[in-house]
Amino acid sequence: MQHFLEVKNLELAQNMLKTIPNGIERAITGTINRTLSKVKTEIKNKATSEYNIKKSDIESKLSLTKATFSMLRGTISAKTPRLALSKFLASQSKNRIKVKVKKTGSSKIVKGKNEYIGKPFIATMKNSHKGIFQRKNNEKFPIKQLYTIGISEMLGSENVSSYAVEKGEKYLDELLLKEVERILKGYI
Repeated sequence: MQHFLEVKNLELAQNMLKTIPNGIERAITGTINRTLSKVKTEIKNKATSEYNIKKSDIESKLSLTKATFSMLRGTISAKTPRLALSKFLASQSKNRIKVKVKKTGSSKIVKGKNEYIGKPFIATMKNSHKGIFQRKNNEKFPIKQLYTIGISEMLGSENVSSYAVEKGEKYLDELLLKEVERILKGYI
């Protein structure tokens, strides 16, 4: 999912910086880069308040492309595979496993996939990876690990993405004028 933010006070900034070489490019580049880092923090905070995940897990999957003079555009992106269901393990007993993906909802009983056989179970692999698995057929092996949504889907949810766009627009407006003032102070 892509969202685009637009700089609103651009004409005012251009008029203020028209005598300074590369003035508007410097102002826009600085504004975009500062906005990106602030929005990245806001995204992490919002996602961790909505979903049962750590900020460090989100931080490791987010990538930031900063603006330059030649490319006055920046991006925040996250391309991640689905997360293992065991990452959200809430409780387990002999006959059921509960996971809690969202912080606001209640924990859900894992029922498994219809195309697999039997009930899901928790197992530890030889490499000490612990996960929630389900048998693929009636034989002992193969087993398949169960997954849930990925970090990119969490960040693309309506609550998180609309919050990020709202904060991004606010920061762009605030920071452009500050950046223009900063550049003007350096040239007086």
